[in-house]
Amino acid sequence: MIKGFLNLPWFAWAGLALVVAVIYSITLIPKEALTATGFRFFILRWGHALVWVLLTINFVLRGISPNLNGIANLVAAAGGVMYLLFMLMALMVK
Repeated sequence: MIKGFLNLPWFAWAGLALVVAVIYSITLIPKEALTATGFRFFILRWGHALVWVLLTINFVLRGISPNLNGIANLVAAAGGVMYLLFMLMALMVK
């Protein structure tokens, strides 16, 4: 098993990130999403959960093989871009 951050296996980090993704997709819905429509609604409702899903994929790829670290970096960067988009939509004033 490949050790990762804080000497924990990458699959342990993937499990934690998946739990957070499930929590954000089921219970923690931003109140701004209730009044939003269209693309903004989608990003506010599912954006944060998608960030954690992308982090989960990142950790799984790192846990499978060090040869996949380049792809894992791209997936993590996509998660960062999604988080920026989520924050912009959350802070956007109508």
